[in-house]
Amino acid sequence: MKIKAFAPGKIILFGEHTVVYNKPAIAVAINRGVDVTLTSRSDDIVNINVETINYSKKLKLNNGKLVYEYDDSQKQITDYIYEVISLFEYEGGFDLSVDIKMYLGAGLGSSAAVTVSTLKALALYSGNDLSLDEIAKIARSIEIKIQGAASPIDTAMSTYGGIIYIDENSNLNPIDFDMKLPLLVSNCEIAGNTGKLVASVRNKYEKYPEVLEHIFTATANVAIDAKKALEDGNSQKLADLMNINQGLLDAMGVNTAELSDMVYQSRKFGSAGSKLTGSGGGGCIIAYTPDDIDYVYVKLSKLYPTFMCEQSQSGVYAEIIDE
Repeated sequence: MKIKAFAPGKIILFGEHTVVYNKPAIAVAINRGVDVTLTSRSDDIVNINVETINYSKKLKLNNGKLVYEYDDSQKQITDYIYEVISLFEYEGGFDLSVDIKMYLGAGLGSSAAVTVSTLKALALYSGNDLSLDEIAKIARSIEIKIQGAASPIDTAMSTYGGIIYIDENSNLNPIDFDMKLPLLVSNCEIAGNTGKLVASVRNKYEKYPEVLEHIFTATANVAIDAKKALEDGNSQKLADLMNINQGLLDAMGVNTAELSDMVYQSRKFGSAGSKLTGSGGGGCIIAYTPDDIDYVYVKLSKLYPTFMCEQSQSGVYAEIIDE
């Protein structure tokens, strides 16, 4: 038997950081993510391969189960894979290949996509018919176990796909829209520390509450207007709001010289709107490029690691391709 599964990654289109203060935000599942290929074996060996990080390991099932003890001192991407494998009982071993087709540790939800795609493949292989709601719940519990805390956004995007509006009560609401989102994602290859960046924004808020409250309110209004722009198919408004959101993130102190250079280079080459995505301090920018995306991609990718993507309407899926 051979099973193929895929789960999308995600970007934050609007509202990062202020979402922590119960302000609205918008997240988008992208059609770059994690492919998992599972091939059954006639023995009790589990062979795991993650080519992206040059990882390969063979283990042995014990009465159909993989006994695995999580070491919280490491926190590697493979921990998510082992947590998923240890959930089920298997009639035989398997080869598991995990292909991560996006940047790791760059705010794109890579750990959630690894968890969700592996979970879908192994649930199918072990005969457990999990619903999407069950997958999202289990995946988030794994992320909480490994990370200590986890937003439901990443695992929800990998599970359900589409575009969601996170409202003031932290509810995840799908946005009904009919427009393309041709995006470029560029990586500055500097890792930001989410915890420190969230703390730095909170520190500014405590020192200058009236100033930061105005910035937070403006960011919330941007997200609210962006939701309507998506629903109306208003491309120019969406681009303008991305550029405004970038300025507000800069005012919060989470922008960097490297990210700023990437943002302005993308606009110079022809992107309509661009901003950092995620916690900042490093990681990635996104550039909305409805026109001449191939040209902008060639120019931008000469300067930074860059890939093209669009929104992923579908979330995780798996299929048996050989029996």
